[in-house]
Amino acid sequence: MSQDSKLPPLERYTRILELLASFPDGLALTEIARMLALPKTSAHRLLGTMQDSQLVDLAASTYVLGARVKRLAYASADTEWIGALVRPHLADLAAETDETCYLAKLHGGHRVSSVLMEAPDTPWRGFVLPGKGMAPHAAASAKAILAFQEPQVIDAALAEPLPRLTAHTCIDSDRIREEYAEVRRQGYATCIGEIDEGLAALGVPVHLQHLGVIYSLGVTGPLQRLKSKNLETLAAVMQRYAERVAHALAAGYTRRPTDQG
Repeated sequence: MSQDSKLPPLERYTRILELLASFPDGLALTEIARMLALPKTSAHRLLGTMQDSQLVDLAASTYVLGARVKRLAYASADTEWIGALVRPHLADLAAETDETCYLAKLHGGHRVSSVLMEAPDTPWRGFVLPGKGMAPHAAASAKAILAFQEPQVIDAALAEPLPRLTAHTCIDSDRIREEYAEVRRQGYATCIGEIDEGLAALGVPVHLQHLGVIYSLGVTGPLQRLKSKNLETLAAVMQRYAERVAHALAAGYTRRPTDQG
């Protein structure tokens, strides 16, 4: 009986993950088997199971950490690290739009909370407190994230209580799913008096390669002022900044692969 056969399955999976984390460019099956002293057939079986669960990915005969593991790394990234990368872009967005701008983040599987906020130097400044939960059925930033999640994540989010915050708040889960589909089509989400009758907001997803949408950018301001602007034009400006944020996060994660939590 080989030493490997005495190890619990979870330990064997963990060893493969730890090995691939040390080789970001990936390893071939034969390399993994040799480095972990595994029979090639055992390594292939383990990797196949991990691939089914998105723990590893296979490209050009090379195994790398999968999207699910990378999403965990991003989700556990500390706010200070994220702030150093994203805050300058938020400040530029706030200056260009003359509105309060913020970053929201997916966590806990299906919940969305604000992370950072920057306000312009104007007489009226909105506040989106860091750590504030964003309603999945009303907040533009939450819609911009949840619209791009797997069905089970959306189901979990909409299974939470959906309070009617104003007369404009939709609490019908089927209609909310239809709105998510519209967000995917048009590339941005709105909140028009749905949380506060005097406020409006737009949210755009931040697409991260191989990871999907974990973050979103939001802009909020007085309802009448925001409605007087061309929302599609404002969304296009936000999408440009969302690309900048995505590049910054990707570069930062590459430079700091071991201290995200």
